[in-house]
Amino acid sequence: MEAKNKFYISGKTIVTFIIIVILVTVAVVLAIVSGNKPEEPKKEIITEAMLEEVINVSELSTFEAVYNGVAKVYNKQKPINIDYYVSYCSKIKAGIDFEQVGISVDNEAKKITATLPEVTITDVTVDITTLDYIFQNAAANNASVSEEAYKACIEDATVESRRQKDIYSFAQQNAENVIKALINPFVSQLDEEYTLEIILPEVEE
Repeated sequence: MEAKNKFYISGKTIVTFIIIVILVTVAVVLAIVSGNKPEEPKKEIITEAMLEEVINVSELSTFEAVYNGVAKVYNKQKPINIDYYVSYCSKIKAGIDFEQVGISVDNEAKKITATLPEVTITDVTVDITTLDYIFQNAAANNASVSEEAYKACIEDATVESRRQKDIYSFAQQNAENVIKALINPFVSQLDEEYTLEIILPEVEE
């Protein structure tokens, strides 16, 4: 077993909401084909409540990474001694709580501002079938070792993922793209003169 920790980045941008745009486009095309010009959309006053309803999708993971790590399990009676090492494969998900997105609308300037909350690790899963052991203490190789090792791997993956700035960076970028994909099509149907500004949380150095 090679004692190496590796992150494999595989970002996932949420794009299902683009269906809204497709449906609108199809409706316009059908109207033209049938010889009827689409009616000029009536401009409406856009409110915070309207936009909050649009992005009300609660917590959403906007990025996923694969992490291969090695956890150390210490002896309970002698915590300075390592009973065994266990390698594992895990998946880390990160995202934001969309209910915490701050929305403000300036109807005079026709400007919408969306303030994003901080990205958090939303889920850590370990594939228990990937566990591989190197025992320093033969007595630790007992019936309960799998359960103990699994918990150690979850803890190790959680700690290590919080140290990876790229996970937070990609998740934040994808969250920003999701906000744009949710708000822009909705706003353009009401009044395309509105602009959207996204304010990102400050990143601690």
